[in-house]
Amino acid sequence: MFWLFAKRTPAEAVTAAILGGYLLLPRNYSIEMPAVPSLNKDSIPAIAAVLAASMMLSRDRLRQLAPGSVQPGWFPRSRAVQLLLILMGLAAVLTVLTNGDRLVYGGWRALPALRPYDIASTLGNTLFAVLPFLLARRYLAHPEGQRTLVIGMVVAGIAYSFLALYEVRMSPQLSRMIYGYFPHDWRQHLRGGGYRPVVFLHHGLWLAIFFCGSFLAALSLWRSSTDKMRTRWLIAAIWMLMVLVLSKGIGALGIGLLLGAVIAFLPIRLQIICAAGLAVTILTYPMLRGASLAPTEFALSIAEDVDPDRAASLRFRLDNEDILLDHANRRPLFGWGGWGRNRVIDDRGRDISVTDGYWIISIGINGWLGYLAQFGLLLIPMIFMGLRWKALGLTSATAGIAMALTANMIDLIPNATLTPVTWLLAGALAGRLELGRVDRDASVQAVSDLPLRRNAYTRQTRRHGGHAPPQGATPEGTAT
Repeated sequence: MFWLFAKRTPAEAVTAAILGGYLLLPRNYSIEMPAVPSLNKDSIPAIAAVLAASMMLSRDRLRQLAPGSVQPGWFPRSRAVQLLLILMGLAAVLTVLTNGDRLVYGGWRALPALRPYDIASTLGNTLFAVLPFLLARRYLAHPEGQRTLVIGMVVAGIAYSFLALYEVRMSPQLSRMIYGYFPHDWRQHLRGGGYRPVVFLHHGLWLAIFFCGSFLAALSLWRSSTDKMRTRWLIAAIWMLMVLVLSKGIGALGIGLLLGAVIAFLPIRLQIICAAGLAVTILTYPMLRGASLAPTEFALSIAEDVDPDRAASLRFRLDNEDILLDHANRRPLFGWGGWGRNRVIDDRGRDISVTDGYWIISIGINGWLGYLAQFGLLLIPMIFMGLRWKALGLTSATAGIAMALTANMIDLIPNATLTPVTWLLAGALAGRLELGRVDRDASVQAVSDLPLRRNAYTRQTRRHGGHAPPQGATPEGTAT
């Protein structure tokens, strides 16, 4: 990490740090210390990146490497993001304080109470989770930085695809060969008479949704290129689509084809509006699900036509969501906390639930407050972009990031594929909103040089006094 931040631009260093750590470090391994949250492949790269950025990127070096493309300060200036971050921390604290009771089932199985001592660990986990968001918000906000992120997604996807293709042919063995263990249930990676690759990730579904994001990123680069690179990006997109098919992730493949068509046939403004509409749908899905308004039977009928086995799997997931949501609504505001307290256990002490979708996990552990704070932080940037697309002058790289994030968020409905890459994509969009409209033909003046007059999610204006407006601003003083 320190080498990256010493030798590369901030955008390249952050992209390589988070993507490289997520893809290469071992899964299900952590360093446990007293009163400190678990240090694992999700948290260690982000912590190291923050330390390296703080120590290696002085103000003078930032002006030399990336003039005007770095957001000032680590804490977001958007009041909406500030509120959601505070609510995430508040939900973590209140969840611990409201779950001080010990749960006993069947007279023999007991789940421990949460203690005030757990507050520090819970807050630490929350902070570690959002570090990629804060890094991306600061260093990947500028259109050039966002193009670096999109290219990084494609390059990482192509490089990782060769490892995945090895496992498609030889079976998922790389984690065992290099790290000495397999990270999940072997039986779940036998599909269609062959193998579902997993490489160094948690599960094959995690790998498939990452390849889906890389495919969408390649399509966005193809759509925006006009030089000789256009053909190369198209070849990259076709390659990633082929790898996605071979990865045997039907859900990720369907999401990729749907959003890939949006990228291929719609202009940037409609891509952003489409992403915003899907973000609203995802954010409200648990409410619709609880009110029995979600089209679950329609989805089951489509799945039945495609593959009866997949339809049975989907029905199993939906049935578990029903009992988990009913259990979560017994403590709706702050949830049940960790240690398996969010799961459904019968009178005999048997666990009769399976938690798949991340949304139901979030509501069960941290309640509706925690869910709205966390999913709001991930989805609000896309919603605001849909409202402000004309004023922001967005590029295809931003649209590609929005499509990749949308794919991941859709996948969070049936699966728990929330990763540091998810937070990285969301942070890049949040930073782009704070940056405001950027003149493509001129570098952006450093934001720290000009005090803000209005909220970061509204059109940004600067005080100029009696002097001429800064470079890249309209005569009225609106930053461009």
